[in-house]
Amino acid sequence: ILHNIVIQENYKIEVVITSYMNQSVGEKIFCPHCGDYITPKIERTATPTGELIIEYYCPRHGLIKTEKKKNYGGNPVKIPGGLYIALEGIDGSGKTTQASLLYEYLTNKGYSVIVVREPWVQAIKEVLYKYNLDVEAEVYLFAADRIILQREIVLPALSEGKIVISDRTLYASLAYQSSRGADQDFIRRVNKFVKPPDIVFLLDIPVEKAMERLRNRSSLTRFEDPTYMYRVREKYLKLAEEEKDKFIVLDASGTIEEVYTQLVDKVEEILQNLKANKT
Repeated sequence: ILHNIVIQENYKIEVVITSYMNQSVGEKIFCPHCGDYITPKIERTATPTGELIIEYYCPRHGLIKTEKKKNYGGNPVKIPGGLYIALEGIDGSGKTTQASLLYEYLTNKGYSVIVVREPWVQAIKEVLYKYNLDVEAEVYLFAADRIILQREIVLPALSEGKIVISDRTLYASLAYQSSRGADQDFIRRVNKFVKPPDIVFLLDIPVEKAMERLRNRSSLTRFEDPTYMYRVREKYLKLAEEEKDKFIVLDASGTIEEVYTQLVDKVEEILQNLKANKT
């Protein structure tokens, strides 16, 4: 999974999500160069204006098809105060893929949706992944990045009644940095100006299964050490137990479609409850 932020000359921020989906989710399409049906690589560019640009790439011949569409007709559905959804879990749990699929599902239902991913600021991300920092420095850098993201993107979107899907939030710091020895109270104090998500979907997966998926990547980061990931998973499950009113734990060990079905069912329940409370 690739996920990049594209900042154009007019400073419009677009979220570009590339997902490699299996046949259970993505259909095969015909490649005129191959003369046969292939399973394409799909790039979705989701813009804040609600347009979805879908590009289909043949593994051998590159771009073969482009679609541009609005994901809703007329005015988008707004939620008073917005809805802030977090997708959390260890590396390899499928957060980025599910964020992409959930974005498409909700926009097709008429909601105005923004997708973000932490770390957000490229310069901060490079420092975090390039250098072996002290855990306290990590906490401060992730918090700074989170504050920038929220003030620039998340809070304005929520004030406009949009749904924000965030690939990692404050809870990632509580799981990852506490697994390196940082006190969770210290992490919460550093993040005291950060808005927590309204709901957290924890995509739980055994470390062995996650590592099988990660082995397909060209390289691993220092956060993807199996021993470390065991501790992070335990921290996540403990957070879910302590904050049952906020966390929904999903079994992420299945196929993309199986996890997606779980996620969409729960999101629909939440949206229906919001509608019921509004009336």
